[in-house]
Amino acid sequence: MRAKPQSVSAKDLATVTRLLDTAERLFGELGYDGVGMRMLADEAKVNLGAATYHYGSKEALYIETFMRGFRPVNAERLRLLQDAETQAGGKLVSVEKIVECMIRPPFESGLEHPAFHKFLARNLLMPPPFIHAAIEKELLPGVEVFIAALKRARPDVPEDLLHLRSMFAMGALLMFSIHASEMPGMNNPKSREAVLREMIGYVTAGLKSAPVVPASERPRLPFPPKPPKR
Repeated sequence: MRAKPQSVSAKDLATVTRLLDTAERLFGELGYDGVGMRMLADEAKVNLGAATYHYGSKEALYIETFMRGFRPVNAERLRLLQDAETQAGGKLVSVEKIVECMIRPPFESGLEHPAFHKFLARNLLMPPPFIHAAIEKELLPGVEVFIAALKRARPDVPEDLLHLRSMFAMGALLMFSIHASEMPGMNNPKSREAVLREMIGYVTAGLKSAPVVPASERPRLPFPPKPPKR
């Protein structure tokens, strides 16, 4: 389902922004089933008719809320990787640099927009069925780009294991991001950068390491992963 075309008027823009900000918070706190359009409209201090006009349904609003936070971060990750490959001039990009491209945008976004990361965490744990197609369309192509870059950098690590370790990395990043904004000192740019460098080093070490379990004893992992059923 698609959101209805939006007017560019300042009034409509303010209404849409309040709706999306409120949806991000409420969906993150209560989940999709715990939130109704009237609750959203009341919390956003907008008319229920205006909420319905702009998005048509709760489902459309949920998808737009998710994509508003996800798309810019994903685009920035891919841009950073492309820049790194261009600067490498045909040489291999290091695993550490690939990891930085993969982690820096969501890390910084999590500190600036903690409500979205709480929403994202709930969405990954208990996703409404209709979001599966949207996640697959938006997320998996970018994942494959990073896995291909990691495979070039570490051809000795099986591709399915790179997928698994990348999931470990993003899971750790997501859980950290949920609480990072509450940590003392994280409003200090130097502290933020120090924590980010530690995370990059941590993830890089895991991705670069040799397989722990021999291939003969490790079942091939199913990728791309399918979203969990509700």
